This record gives sequence, C-alpha cells and structure tokens, in this order.
Amino acid sequence: MDSFNQIIESLVVASVAIGILTSYLTINKIWSRKSDENVAKSVSVFAALLGILSTIPFLIKYGFIDAEYKGAVKAAVSITVGFIFLLIGSGYWVNKNRKPESLWVKFKKAVKLEGHEAGDLVKAMLKPAGADKMLLILQQLALIDNKIDDKEFKFIETFANTWGISSDLDKMQTQSNTIDSSYMELRHSVVDYLNISPPEKQVRHLTDVLNALAKADKNVSEEEKFILAEINSLLDNYGTEESELKTYEVAIAPQNQDQEDLLNDLLPELVLTMNNGGKGYLVGAYHSKQFASMVCKKYRSMNLFTAIETIPAVAKQPE
Repeated sequence: MDSFNQIIESLVVASVAIGILTSYLTINKIWSRKSDENVAKSVSVFAALLGILSTIPFLIKYGFIDAEYKGAVKAAVSITVGFIFLLIGSGYWVNKNRKPESLWVKFKKAVKLEGHEAGDLVKAMLKPAGADKMLLILQQLALIDNKIDDKEFKFIETFANTWGISSDLDKMQTQSNTIDSSYMELRHSVVDYLNISPPEKQVRHLTDVLNALAKADKNVSEEEKFILAEINSLLDNYGTEESELKTYEVAIAPQNQDQEDLLNDLLPELVLTMNNGGKGYLVGAYHSKQFASMVCKKYRSMNLFTAIETIPAVAKQPE
C-alpha cells in the first residue's frame, strides 16, 4: 500500500509540474502578441474572470484549510494564468497612441464588446445551412409577378432578421425581371440550394415556407401557381432516385450549322447526345409539363426544333 501511495504521490507531483509547464507554454504563445488589439479582442474576459473566481475557493481550501501544497500550487497557477488572460483581454498592453486609459476603463470596454458578441455562436448554430440561398429563393418567388406586397416583404424580413441577413425592399424591387427569365432564375436558385445537400427536414420546411409566402397577400397569382408546381416537385422529391420520378425532357435538334452555332452561343455547356435514332441537345429535365412547355416555347421562338419527351417513372423494386 505504501508503494502504491508513493506512486500516486509521484504522479500528483508530476501532474502539478506538467500543469505549470502547460500554463507557461500557453502564456508564452500569446505573450509576444499581447499588445495586438485583435489578439486582445479574441480573449474572453468573462471566461478569464469566471475561471479566477471558480478557482479561488480551491486555493483557500488546499492552501489554508487542508495544507495540501500541491493542490494549492495548481490552483495558484490557474489563477495567475487567468489573471494574465484577463489583462490581455482587457487590452492592458494595447497602445494605439490614444489618450491613456485606466485598467478599469479598458476592462469595461472589453466587457461591453464581449456582451455584443455573446450571441454570435448561438446565431451561427441557429442559422440553417444555405440561409442566404433560401432567402434568395424567397425573394425571387415574391417577385415572380414583378411586384411585391408589404405582407410578402414582412414575411421575408422575418426570416432575414432571424438569420442575420440584411433585406432591402427597394433593392428587391429593382431586381424584377421578365417573367420567363424569372421562372428560370428561381428554378436555378432552388437547384443551387439543393446542390449543397441540405438536411431533408430543412427542405420540407422550405416547401412549407414557400407555399405560405405565396399566400401571404391572400392572393396566389397565376405566376406563383405556375412556378410552385415545378419547384414544389423539385423540393418534394429531394433525396429520391431520379428514375423513380416522372419527368419531361426538353431537347433541341439543330437543323443546320447556323442553328448549331446559335445553340453553342446560347448554351455552350450542352453536350450532343443520340436519342430515338437522331442527335440532339438535352436542355433539361423538368417535373412540370407546363414548365417544360415554357422552356420549349422559348427555343421554338428562335426557330430551333425543340421537342418534349415524357420519361415515365420506374417503380422501385421491393428489396
């Protein structure tokens, strides 16, 4: 038993020594930068102060009641480190050639700054993935009919404020576009959002929010009904195998070299494919036949031979 106690005693002494060394290395790392204002602002005075206050009782117990010098030394070292960090966080060594300030004044400024920043981490945790992309989708839906109701803006502003993103009504109104291009831009924004692989639950919530936004002014416009039929399908089928969905593919078959050149200028990313014995360019696959027809009409207006092919859903085989 005596040998065991001696081993434990040696480990305790070693622990105290390691604690002192660790504290030294921690302070040494920041000591040369203690006069840097950014470094000072990065140190939490609240954490340093709480660390000191929570360690003082241990120093009193070990040093004055139990006469346990090893625990007292470790507590004293912790308090010393906390005090140094408190001074650094308060900006004690920061000198920006301004009027000299007392330590108390610097401490109050540091506390005030930290108070403003206290909720940053919580906000970051509450802010959903792709919040900026979702806000853009909401704004584009509200502007799909080239006007935005006050109720719609307030609806969007609620989310913007919660996520800490600025929203400006005048700026939104200047972003209005032609109806067809607005449809395409909104769909592209939804696809862009889904490409970041958000949680499925969040996607379901976005669907509910978009439909609630459309009803915010008590009047769901024809433009809103049209685009919601497409993007609701996109969102509802997120995470589903494409082969399980009925889609409408829009393809263009250039009839001469001039049309080939025009198509290459319009959509240089398209790849020539063989389909039904002929060649053509697949523009996209859509969930709404009406949306596919709109895309088809756009290219037909340019005298491009454009067709829609319905791709039936393939039932998922039971495992």
